[in-house]
Amino acid sequence: MSSEEYHAHFDCFSGAAGDMLLAACLDAADSLPHPLPRLEAASDARSNVVVALETKQSEILLAQITHDLENGLPELKGEFELSVERVWRGSGRIAAKKLHVKSIFQHQAAPVPGTADESSHKDHHSHSHSDSHSHHHSHEHAENHHSHEHSHSKVEQDANLNHSHDHSHSSGIDHDHSHHHTHQGGGKDSGHTHNKLRNLPQIAQMLHAAPSKYIPRIVASLAIEAFTALAHAEMHTHGAESIDQVHFHEVGAVDSIVDTVGTLLALHYLSVDLGSGDGQDCNITCSRLPMGEGTVWTDHGLLPVPAPATMRLMIGMPLCPGPSGVTGELVTPTAAALLRVLTGVNNRAGKRQCSNYSQPKGIVGRPPSMIPRAVGLGAGTKDFERHPNVLRLILGDCCFQQQADTETDANKEVIDEEVSRNHIENVSAESGSKSEAANIDDATPELMAHAIDLLLENGAIDAWVVPIVMKKGRPSHSLNCLCHGENTNESKLLEIMFRHTTTLGIRIHRNILRASLQRRFLKVQLPYRENSRDGEVDVKVSSFRNDEVVSFKAEFDQCKIIAKESNVPLKIVSSTSERLAWQMIL
Repeated sequence: MSSEEYHAHFDCFSGAAGDMLLAACLDAADSLPHPLPRLEAASDARSNVVVALETKQSEILLAQITHDLENGLPELKGEFELSVERVWRGSGRIAAKKLHVKSIFQHQAAPVPGTADESSHKDHHSHSHSDSHSHHHSHEHAENHHSHEHSHSKVEQDANLNHSHDHSHSSGIDHDHSHHHTHQGGGKDSGHTHNKLRNLPQIAQMLHAAPSKYIPRIVASLAIEAFTALAHAEMHTHGAESIDQVHFHEVGAVDSIVDTVGTLLALHYLSVDLGSGDGQDCNITCSRLPMGEGTVWTDHGLLPVPAPATMRLMIGMPLCPGPSGVTGELVTPTAAALLRVLTGVNNRAGKRQCSNYSQPKGIVGRPPSMIPRAVGLGAGTKDFERHPNVLRLILGDCCFQQQADTETDANKEVIDEEVSRNHIENVSAESGSKSEAANIDDATPELMAHAIDLLLENGAIDAWVVPIVMKKGRPSHSLNCLCHGENTNESKLLEIMFRHTTTLGIRIHRNILRASLQRRFLKVQLPYRENSRDGEVDVKVSSFRNDEVVSFKAEFDQCKIIAKESNVPLKIVSSTSERLAWQMIL
């Protein structure tokens, strides 16, 4: 059990933020009934991660993640601190873990272009803005009503750059939408001491260079995918020509990097199947994401919820209304980007081209059939009255095979019922057969016939061709092959179809239910003996399991030989053989 990989389902009924995702992973670690094998292996290999004997798994996991981030991404060392506490949310007092990411920059905002005292800037230095800028909507739900204030460093205050401002929400729901904009100074003495901003190429370089001992390759690849998705959203929002030109706070802020990479590390240590690294085959699903509603005032005017970049990240993802009575942004850009990648929505090809961004692979906002093994809850900051502001992570074993078996049993029951309704009993219902099919539009009839022969010679139950019409109105054929589920020659049959036809892909369908009659052969002796078979023909007798005979069929090839060599019509040979078989049974 402990060596298996889990499926992870994120239930985001109240919303999603990066810190909530990581907190839910930490909470799930305490819910598992056994030690985490990957975490134990990592802790044994790194003696500097020391924990007490009674320490919870979540505390060990948090210490390990902190250690991996500081050593795998040394550029972040000293810039952040992670801590977690138990909190209660909602009127029902639902317990969950709350993650705190403390930044040495104190989550300071970069100045909004045009809001600072231009003359003050000119007195000290000249500076320019990057081709594009973006804003970060940080999702902090305060316990009480509050104003949104941005504090700046002493250097900024001396330069008359203080631009604290308050946002008011008519809805009464307090979301901290602090808008962080990039600011590229004109020189190293520009005097800015904002949160250190990193663009996409810098973050990708950090992750590529990270030692796999601390940041596994799969974690680095998925993190780059998430930041790339976020960069695309910002590029479209602000009209930049390239994602490499986007220099913005959400990607570059240390808390966003910690939330993203930390969550992926936690999933890795929880033995969640993260796939091959492009997000297309992760064993992860998420519920429908609540859109939220309302508007928020910013220095750019009135913006709708979700914010423009977040809305772009939701393209192709299943959405739903937020909880009743709640307004404001419920899903952060960091969470949307990470869930987009982990659930396979993010498009694999052309991520660096604008034209391909909005062509996601659709997903269903439901978990698969699974056996739950652990549950973790991560809390947001805001404490809503009518519902708990928590995100739920469910770890479990997928039941794809059990589901297939259940569906097969259900199909068998349907067939048995249909058989009974027609007063036909003793029909064999076989499950577990497999079908292989390929649509081909450029093969000759000779190739197709040859492929069918080879398939039948190598263990196929049946093989056949169906005429179809493919794209552009092309007349084509579908080559089909049916084989037993336990057939060990499946790879051989696939090889035959690839090697002896022009197909580039084959569809495989498993657990096919097949109803069939019992079959046996009778050998009959015809009066036509002057032939190489001496007048002998095998006749196939089909019957129910109670031995009630349904049909007779003489072997065509044998009848053909006798008809040709004895100069007797083929139809006479065939009918005579079947009549003799019937007489033998009577």
